[in-house]
Amino acid sequence: GRAERRTIRVTGCDDTLFPGARQVFRLRRDTGGLDGIRTSKQIIHGIVSLDATQAGPQHLNAYVRGHWSVETRLHWTRDVTFNEDDSQLRTGAAPRNVAAMRNLALNTFRLAGRANIAHARRDLHDRADTFAVYDI
Repeated sequence: GRAERRTIRVTGCDDTLFPGARQVFRLRRDTGGLDGIRTSKQIIHGIVSLDATQAGPQHLNAYVRGHWSVETRLHWTRDVTFNEDDSQLRTGAAPRNVAAMRNLALNTFRLAGRANIAHARRDLHDRADTFAVYDI
């Protein structure tokens, strides 16, 4: 339900500032409605250790898109569904342990074939039947 236009600029570089760097890029994403009116603009910069023969603009664009799929699939889900950013856990191993439990829950829901994690959580919360997640 939205239109997106991507423009990427890539140039070679030496490793003076960043050891191992071979290319730098600037990716601009313009998004908006299907009516063609731009509603947002985002510019990101990146540094890669692959040269132009190993990673052209199309490859870099695909990499950036793949990176955001991880962000959307895991981090956004953990933040929105489990309110992770509002957590008050700050000390010791508690934050890491609770994050591991959230990952376990997410992966359990997905292995059970549940695409909507929030709905799966409501099934567990609203019903006494824990196996509702697995449609048992």
